[in-house]
Amino acid sequence: MTKYRKKPVVVEAVLFEDGMEDGYASYPVFSDKLIGFFPKDRPIPKANNKPAIKTLEGWYEVEAGKHYIVTGVRGERYPVEKEIFEETYEKVGDYDGGI
Repeated sequence: MTKYRKKPVVVEAVLFEDGMEDGYASYPVFSDKLIGFFPKDRPIPKANNKPAIKTLEGWYEVEAGKHYIVTGVRGERYPVEKEIFEETYEKVGDYDGGI
């Protein structure tokens, strides 16, 4: 069997803060049953709303200070739990807005 090593890829990432969400996961006030996901630019039910981001695979709930939002090489976004991110990624530089 042939062995392979994953190519190193540089990605952009930021620790999630409130206000960075794409929408919300909504739950009834006294229940943990998901009503659905709602983009923040549309009407949102009056319920327990938790921040969420939209990924290629669908919506994912995120928490401020608990998840990094990673932007991949093709612009795709996905959440990674802070502890896992910090164990598996290393900083290679700061983005200065230029090329």
